Amino acid sequence: MGLLRAVARGFINFFGITQPTPKQEQQAVWFICGLLVLIVVMASTVFGVLMWGFQH
Repeated sequence: MGLLRAVARGFINFFGITQPTPKQEQQAVWFICGLLVLIVVMASTVFGVLMWGFQH
């Protein structure tokens, strides 16, 4: 959980988002990391579809 919390804090600090309260921090960690994973999955899918399209 420390790695996820560090990623979320880095994201929050980089974009200048207001620091969450301790109660909200857990929710923010899951939300931010979930969005980052979704972005990586979608980018990988687009890349895969493009590569598949160029091969056929």
